[in-house]
Amino acid sequence: MRRKDREVKDLNTIKEIISKCEVVRLAMCEDNIPYIVPLNYGYEFDGNNLVLYCHCANSGKKLDILSKNPNVFIEIDNEHNIIKGKTPCDYGFEYFSIMSNGKVEFVHDIYDKVHGLNKIMEHYTSNVKNEFKNEVLNKVVLLKITCNNLSAKICRG
Repeated sequence: MRRKDREVKDLNTIKEIISKCEVVRLAMCEDNIPYIVPLNYGYEFDGNNLVLYCHCANSGKKLDILSKNPNVFIEIDNEHNIIKGKTPCDYGFEYFSIMSNGKVEFVHDIYDKVHGLNKIMEHYTSNVKNEFKNEVLNKVVLLKITCNNLSAKICRG
């Protein structure tokens, strides 16, 4: 990171940032052509590694790419605020962000799917009851993204 004064290394601060965000951008690549999609997510930490869970339909371009190349890059950001100035060069932008490379695994085990789907629900609501119908569990694709090189940044005025 070029601006070391904006770097966040404290894991508790990183966890707080992730808890406040709502969308992860998942970047992948096929035949040297990048592709990026926004996804809802749930998360947990395995030691210092961030583990994200995302769900999707059982077909589509994203799954085609990931089945060939599970290497991805994620970006999460929030708290956007324009810093106004007197001249164009005085303007700035406040935000915080998390980035990391990672690897996608397709989750097939029903109990692991329920765990990941509960993590997604926990992130957005306190209404988690483990009540997923089997027909839904059999249709939904759950992605587990293990991020092993977190970079966090807070940019303030």
